[in-house]
Amino acid sequence: MENKPQENRRDDLPPCATEFIRRVVGRMWYRRKARRDVQTEMTAHFEDAVRDGATAEEKERRARELIEGFGDARLLAALCHRAKKRCRPLWLKVLLRSGQGLGIAFLYWTLCTLPLLLGRPTIRVNYAEWLSNHWRPNAPGVENAKVHYDEAVDLLVEPPPGLEGKMQLRRWSSVGYGDGDVRLIEAWLAKNQAAFSALTRGANTPHYWPIYDGNESTPIETSIVENEVESLSRWRDVTFAFKEQIIWEVRRGEVARAVDDCLVLRRFGRHLQNRGGLNGQLVGVSIEALGYDGITAFVQDADVPSGLLERVQRELVSSFDLNRQVIDMDCEKTLWYDRIQRTFTDDGEGGGHALPKGFAYATGDWKDNLLNTFRFRYPDRRETVAMVDRFFQRQQERLNVLPSAEQHVAPSEAPQIVTLTLLLSFVTPAYEHVARLAWRLKTHEIATVTVLAIQRYFRANGSYPDSLDRLVERGYLKEPPKDPFGQGTLTYRKTDNGFLLYSWGTNRKDDGGQLGTGSQGQPRMWADNGDWVFWPVSP
Repeated sequence: MENKPQENRRDDLPPCATEFIRRVVGRMWYRRKARRDVQTEMTAHFEDAVRDGATAEEKERRARELIEGFGDARLLAALCHRAKKRCRPLWLKVLLRSGQGLGIAFLYWTLCTLPLLLGRPTIRVNYAEWLSNHWRPNAPGVENAKVHYDEAVDLLVEPPPGLEGKMQLRRWSSVGYGDGDVRLIEAWLAKNQAAFSALTRGANTPHYWPIYDGNESTPIETSIVENEVESLSRWRDVTFAFKEQIIWEVRRGEVARAVDDCLVLRRFGRHLQNRGGLNGQLVGVSIEALGYDGITAFVQDADVPSGLLERVQRELVSSFDLNRQVIDMDCEKTLWYDRIQRTFTDDGEGGGHALPKGFAYATGDWKDNLLNTFRFRYPDRRETVAMVDRFFQRQQERLNVLPSAEQHVAPSEAPQIVTLTLLLSFVTPAYEHVARLAWRLKTHEIATVTVLAIQRYFRANGSYPDSLDRLVERGYLKEPPKDPFGQGTLTYRKTDNGFLLYSWGTNRKDDGGQLGTGSQGQPRMWADNGDWVFWPVSP
């Protein structure tokens, strides 16, 4: 209360002094407490100056002399304002300067990000329609095998309750079923003959291409997911039921028909490969591998005639190509094109800049992109599209590189590609695994052909060949079977009970024909820590 001027004290001053003090304090533009302090100090100055004045006129004269000494009220107010600022404590100065800095930074950030917030994407391409036409044959009137596969799905009858657990997808034997189970399964298979016929018609149809529904307003990713969720799970169910049909054909002694149906699975799986979404292509890889599993299992457990072995081997060889493209990355690349057109502006000539959601897809390190925003330099659409093209071209090329030669493919380039965009760095390991799966399938195919040739040799000569070169010499193979994961051919060795045939597998080491192990320590085919043994067939 001491610093607050008392009204009666101001009333004792001449009117000119009171008015001058009011003008100075009013123009300080500062905190109220500081203005009160200045008011108190100036009031005290004027009181000291007029205290000895005997008359009102004398006090007025002395007050005006003091006002003249103070000078202009506006200038005095500015000087008082500055003086009070200098008298602030250090902590307050630091706090205020920090606040000012943050305010300036926020204002600058707002100016920098304003173009990002005001920009809008332009949807020019319906990629769902583009993909549906991408794999469609140009010739008119070509039949699509998808029609028959969808028909098989619609005709499929679900298995009897309680039997699904017994029908293990990787088991190729009917051993373990009771009489009641056998009757249930046979009745169920009889109901599914129409579905199996439709599946066979589809596999025997030369052409297949996926069809995606969608328009410009729907992201292509949504169309692909809906298509795969709807189709792939049901196609798996059809494959599962068809596999059980094959097992029962062997049980009835119809080995030739069972082996032919394994070839149906192979053709079905190949239809799904090299086109469509990546998940669909991987399902195709699994279905084709299932066909090879069935063929080798029946060769080991059933009496397969030599003529049938030769016919099956001839069909496998007729369509074998080590450089066959199992996986096509066009759909994955199209997903990125669609993401870019929905998260970047479009200047009509292929250029534009990233919107906030586009930073995850933009070329360049995300930290650099964030810093460049403060320089009014935004991720460029044209550069991002070019980066996506380079990335997927490289991934497609890697699919054609033998795993055994992978270390020779400029590994120094990989980090450069990975750091080009945040999201691509996440999916790169998955794409590398897809390449290994494609080569694993090719290895499985080579091994199946080799097993058929060895068995044909055995039936003709009563003994197994001493080496794989012997099969080439006698015309059972055109060339030694290459091991894509090894340093030469598949590893073959005669044993007391027959023979051993294996690939070195993912670790590219010869483990002596020992299977790798799973997380529980049990032997497991396709494990990364051992060989892939194709013969004898694992139970």
